[in-house]
Amino acid sequence: MIKQAFSISSPSGLGSRAAAALVREANQFHCDMELAYQDEVADLKSIMNVMALVIRQGESFELRCEGEDEDQAFHALVHTMTKTSLI
Repeated sequence: MIKQAFSISSPSGLGSRAAAALVREANQFHCDMELAYQDEVADLKSIMNVMALVIRQGESFELRCEGEDEDQAFHALVHTMTKTSLI
């Protein structure tokens, strides 16, 4: 399992555009991927789960990837978060 904490730098927080980009990227991989925020855990392959977290600017969350292609998935998701100015 790979897991790492990140902070939201985007003024709009984890908005719909960034969430959609993350879900699109996550669905290209086979491993299990989650976002953990406070006491909630969201399946990164579900836009509804991700949007339900409502993570605001300055707040931290944890990205978790576990499975056969976890390394590739983790790096692709970090790239997507950086490209969308989420982190």
